[in-house]
Amino acid sequence: MARFAYHRPSSLGEALAMLADLGPGAMAVAGATDVWVSLRAGKVAPAALVSLRNVPDLQGLRKSGRSLAIGACTPHARIEDDPWVAERLPALHQACSQVGSRQVRNVGTVGGNLCNAAPSADSAVPLLLYDAECWIEGPEGHRNLPLADFFTGPGTTVLEPGEVLSEVRVPLPEGRTFSGYHKVTRRKAMELPLLGVGVRVSLGDEGRVAVARIALGVAGPTPLRVREAEELLEGRPLTPESAREAAEAAARLARVRDSWRGRAWYRRELIRVLIPRILEDAGAFQRLETGN
Repeated sequence: MARFAYHRPSSLGEALAMLADLGPGAMAVAGATDVWVSLRAGKVAPAALVSLRNVPDLQGLRKSGRSLAIGACTPHARIEDDPWVAERLPALHQACSQVGSRQVRNVGTVGGNLCNAAPSADSAVPLLLYDAECWIEGPEGHRNLPLADFFTGPGTTVLEPGEVLSEVRVPLPEGRTFSGYHKVTRRKAMELPLLGVGVRVSLGDEGRVAVARIALGVAGPTPLRVREAEELLEGRPLTPESAREAAEAAARLARVRDSWRGRAWYRRELIRVLIPRILEDAGAFQRLETGN
């Protein structure tokens, strides 16, 4: 394994100054669960690691009646253990509860999962469902952008040299909202997803879908939304039939491929099955039976 310097700044300003001074050979890390694997495999060889774990501004959850702000260095376990998140943002709670093992979730962070930019990133799918925004700090100051614009390819993001993801902000859905995340794996153990599927619908007047979001992991070079399938739901009453129609479109439009982990046709079939099932499990169709 390559030798490198290790730095532990105690503030965001100090971290940004270190990254600027150390130059392009420095890598910012949080939990570093994926970075250590890459280091041991010789896939990366940074001159220095700058740990963000001791930066208070990057930690914790800030809740309000309108949004949730997640510090980039917040461990997945912090979200897994939070009943407020489980009630208001169930898809995010479900996804963070399935990242690796509990030991990994205690260390691995939401920001690290996003910046790693793997197509299989569990937390990215529900955050796309909830229209999350990325808040970025760097030598040129602050900027923010939708998470949907954050990923540029497998393992790559819009982050420029010296920039760090500081926070993810999630607006709370309005109206009657149903959402969920389903992770498909080949075994009931610590495993990367064969496919990740997330769905969210927010109902407006007369039970019509005001907002629909369908997001997929391991269905393209980055975690992605299937906007054309979402449009098939919006403005219409939510029914099992409309859900199946959107699921069929999502399966057709997904950029799945064959791999040693699974075949493309099987991933498409999973999308067809899981989108209606997630809505059913979330209780979205119960209103049809009760008339509410």
